[in-house]
Amino acid sequence: MDDPHRLEAKGLARAKIRGKRRRVREIRRRTIRGSLALFATAWAIVFGQLVTGNDPALSRGYTTPRKLIASKHHGRPPPSAPLPAPEESAEVPAVPVEPESAPEAEFAPELETAPAPEPAPAPEPVVTSAS
Repeated sequence: MDDPHRLEAKGLARAKIRGKRRRVREIRRRTIRGSLALFATAWAIVFGQLVTGNDPALSRGYTTPRKLIASKHHGRPPPSAPLPAPEESAEVPAVPVEPESAPEAEFAPELETAPAPEPAPAPEPVVTSAS
């Protein structure tokens, strides 16, 4: 027959397994509850912003199209050249346009293509004299 010590050991092992399963189940439940609470909070914040009209994506408004300014150096000055002074008349300032008072054509942005960049001159070879 079974030894009483062996039966007691089996009972202890079963109790340990039941305890481990209970702890795993509780951890899973807490994780699911926490993630659902976090999701609900984030959704409530976003929904609250949309309901109150504080949508960051819609707050930019309409602007007038800006002119495209091309540079020989793709926006970067050459390493040895001094930095150019900013031109004040280079860009048209953004002015909000009222949708009711503006004709439909004003909302279509006019795209201008930049001219092709000019190729940089090839460096001159350095000539040294042998003495």
